[in-house]
Amino acid sequence: MQTQEEGEEAKAVTAVPSVRPSRRTPRLGRWAPDALGLAWTVLAAALVLVRALHPGASLGPFDLLSRFGLTSRAGTTVHNAIQADQIQQFVPWTNLAWHQVHAGQLPLWNSYNVLGMPLAFNWQSSVFSVPTALSYLFPVRYAYTVIVLARLVIAGTGAYTLCRVLGLGSFSAAFGGTVFELSGPMVDHAGWPHTAVTCWAGWIIAVVVLLVRGRHRLRDSVLLAVLVAAAVYGGHPESLVVLGVSLFVFVVVWLAGRARVDRAPTVRPLAWLLVAGVCGLGLGAPLLLPGSQVGLLSVRRNGSGVAAFPLTHLPNLVAAGLQGPDFTTSAYVGLVALALAAVGVWAGRKRPEVWALAVVVVVSSALTFLSPVDQLLDHIPGAHTVTWNRAVMILALAVAVLAAFGIDALVRSDRDTSEAARTLARWVGGAFAIGGGGVLLLLAGSVVGISHLNKHQHSLLWPAAQAVVGLAVGAVLWWRARRRPAHGRGGAIGRGVAVVLFAVESAFLLSTGASFWSVSPSYFPTNPAVTELQQSVGTSLVGYGSCRALAYLTSSKQEVGIRPDANVAYRIREMAIYDPILPTSYLQSWVAAGGAPTPHSLAQLGIFCTRIATLNQARLYGVRYVLEPAGRKGPLGSVFDRLVGNEELYSIPGAADATILPLVNGAEPPLFAYGTAVPVTHPDPASWRVPVQATGNLVLRLRLTNVPGWQATLDGRPLALEPWASGSMVEARIPPGSHVVELHYWPPLLSDGLVIAAVVVVGLGLTIAVAVGHRRWARRSHRRAG
Repeated sequence: MQTQEEGEEAKAVTAVPSVRPSRRTPRLGRWAPDALGLAWTVLAAALVLVRALHPGASLGPFDLLSRFGLTSRAGTTVHNAIQADQIQQFVPWTNLAWHQVHAGQLPLWNSYNVLGMPLAFNWQSSVFSVPTALSYLFPVRYAYTVIVLARLVIAGTGAYTLCRVLGLGSFSAAFGGTVFELSGPMVDHAGWPHTAVTCWAGWIIAVVVLLVRGRHRLRDSVLLAVLVAAAVYGGHPESLVVLGVSLFVFVVVWLAGRARVDRAPTVRPLAWLLVAGVCGLGLGAPLLLPGSQVGLLSVRRNGSGVAAFPLTHLPNLVAAGLQGPDFTTSAYVGLVALALAAVGVWAGRKRPEVWALAVVVVVSSALTFLSPVDQLLDHIPGAHTVTWNRAVMILALAVAVLAAFGIDALVRSDRDTSEAARTLARWVGGAFAIGGGGVLLLLAGSVVGISHLNKHQHSLLWPAAQAVVGLAVGAVLWWRARRRPAHGRGGAIGRGVAVVLFAVESAFLLSTGASFWSVSPSYFPTNPAVTELQQSVGTSLVGYGSCRALAYLTSSKQEVGIRPDANVAYRIREMAIYDPILPTSYLQSWVAAGGAPTPHSLAQLGIFCTRIATLNQARLYGVRYVLEPAGRKGPLGSVFDRLVGNEELYSIPGAADATILPLVNGAEPPLFAYGTAVPVTHPDPASWRVPVQATGNLVLRLRLTNVPGWQATLDGRPLALEPWASGSMVEARIPPGSHVVELHYWPPLLSDGLVIAAVVVVGLGLTIAVAVGHRRWARRSHRRAG
């Protein structure tokens, strides 16, 4: 017998429109609509990147390298200068991880920037995420393209699935999936790590809905745990926080609505959700634990998130580029989607899920566009480091699903009564009339020269066209509603206008998103100067006599070498980095070495550049070569080596990755004490091997970044590592004799995380096994009783 709570849950479930086809429907007929809907969703994601899918073409702003240093090339036109992070972080890290995986190694360590940095745990590389794992199956020049395409497909199919779970038809679900995956927040940010998290939002919410309904709670709990883990491995903790807040808002509002409308229980679903969420975090522990440890020691800990967009950026919801070229304001979903979302709220006004999505729209809009909300949240400990306007991606998802409800109302309107059809026509016409009025105001503002509007009038062409089409659709619906019988069918008018709106919205999103991406016929293009530098310095560390600035949009005449972290792809080690988990000890050690303090605006982004001015500074960090602009001499005491391109290369006598120094009465040698170089070999990127001949008690100083995870042995026995140089590097005490020091990078918290994940997997497996066994026993008992 059912308990009262189970009976209420079953009643609530039956109140939800079913999306399961009739058993009498032929197999092909059952699956064909979803197959077509999903096929279009995947195809739309590919179409927006069609230029990158040509054989030999590589996705990424490689043309930006033509503006700086040794990779500069005259006559190259830069397609989109605001994609600098892609070529300075994400594409190089993808390249490095790809090569390490194909060499049979875990991509844990980046040895090419400063004195080495964690690769897997920098919260940006996403080396263990699903899209990146797929990229390892393709040639390296296509790896980044695969990652971007996979994120869009995951986002689109997730929104599609959410729409189907909520009872919408396959056509409407395809519309929702298309709007989300091709919206500005997704398609323009697909090369950045925040989309590696938020692309799973549709899937997660869909499974949350299934889990709360309670038909297959064990199955859905396991699935939710896996999806949460997938979002965790996407990296980017800010986006994880924003996704968590948005999910909390949706669940609270939805459960409250279910309890009020259907008297559905809330305690048991919340318990299941909590358990599944904790299991998901447990599965993600191998990244969460070591990543959090590194993050708390980094410059990002004291950084601050980007403020909310001003309200003047609201017009970006209907068009791209109205506030200038800054991609961070890419919030466009299109006037058609916004108008249909309003219709969807009206059409689904009796459904708690719709109101929950509407509240998510309000909350995410506030996080994105209202500075007072952003400032209020900053009072929460640690919240000041979060860029809350990342919620614009959740805003796009909620609008897309509500718009799917709106277009579904159009499709179903062919079966409505004349009164219902007239009401729908009024809502459609009113929504597009309001949107069209807003477009007229923007056009008027562009004429009188308000803000950036006068420079970007062309961006208003699509919103104007969508407004005209929408008003025409509203007029057609009204005309048809007036002519149809009170209880008669309306033909296929609703489906026809739905197809028109789908086509117009898709054309807008495809044309806008495709124009954003840069594609290059060459993958990390090289030239004689780069080749000569590679041959000249080998595996030695290269420093710069001219510091680089954060100049994405303009070239710097003093720029030398290769932009960090693009140097990774050229396998040239640089004493420069752009990484959000840069330890604060680097900034402190550089000041102690007589260097100029790094401006806070750059430091909080993880940008660190050293202008090597003295031999002591070069030797301190093991910089064996220094590049200078043409005509500028190297540090006093350095030796001119050769001219590389139009830059001068100087060698630093005595600089080395590892040196030994004698201990005088057991005292620590001075910071700039001159040591004897010892050879270093690297069995793999995360290992060092250092043979040492000690005639007395020595200290071995290693030019290796001091982060948790490095472990050392002396002739196979554990060797203690100690920090030096303001804690930025490590050293060890060596007794007399002939020894071999070996170091290996493997954070202890990674092992702890793997144990936690294994416990979760075993626990879930045992739970499933017990549930399956109990179900089989119950069936056998039932057959015996029968």
